[in-house]
Amino acid sequence: MKKLLEPMFDAMLHDRERRTLRYRLERSRDGQELSDDDSVGVDLTWVRWEVLDEEGGSSTLPFDVDPEELVRAVQGDLQTFIAESSFAWGELRLPRILP
Repeated sequence: MKKLLEPMFDAMLHDRERRTLRYRLERSRDGQELSDDDSVGVDLTWVRWEVLDEEGGSSTLPFDVDPEELVRAVQGDLQTFIAESSFAWGELRLPRILP
């Protein structure tokens, strides 16, 4: 899953922001972080991130869709976070076009 998200974070965040990015996948019911070996999709899952000391996250991830749609869902939530952040207030960053 993280391999799908890395290019999206690279495209949406400026270099300074990207260097400060920390993110994790969590089960939404208990906030338990998922490891790379955990099966994603069994529990409701979301992405939580921190950029320049501001925290945000995605809505629950739709695992019954193809990977491109999944990345677009996270990307939409990241765009909202960016536009509402103090480091990029009101800024619209267009999503990366996926192949």
